[in-house]
Amino acid sequence: MTEAAGTALVAWEARCKSLGMLMTAPRRAILAAMLQLGHAHDAVTLLQAAREHHAATSIGTVYRWLRELKQLGLIEVQLQPHGRTRWRLHDATPEQVTGSIHMMMLQVQHFLRELEKLGFVEALPAQLDALAAPVPTSLTAIAIAVGPLHEIAECLGYRLA
Repeated sequence: MTEAAGTALVAWEARCKSLGMLMTAPRRAILAAMLQLGHAHDAVTLLQAAREHHAATSIGTVYRWLRELKQLGLIEVQLQPHGRTRWRLHDATPEQVTGSIHMMMLQVQHFLRELEKLGFVEALPAQLDALAAPVPTSLTAIAIAVGPLHEIAECLGYRLA
């Protein structure tokens, strides 16, 4: 791996960690493969390239990691009409996450799900179906300006303990 690629990998790892993602060896290998390959590739190609960095990487890990990156808006998905879906990182040198309310809501939702696993919050039963719906993208849709975390959690179907 070149010095520039190594620097880009460190930057992407930091970005992923800042969004609450756990960086395991297979995930790091997939990220390195995506940086190394540059343009969009299918999951099998990414798996083969990732195995050069970490031999124990599995196809399931590739798909789960790609899904998580997509949910956080870090990758672009290119659907092929008669072929495999291709993925690529949005940019080679990540910059700070913008103030996008949609991105913030996705990050908070991910954070609350992690807190739920640890038992610090509970999902409100009436809101569970709403979680499958897309997160609102406008400030007026979620009716907050700088609202407290409790209001955001409630919008996402959680109650903070």
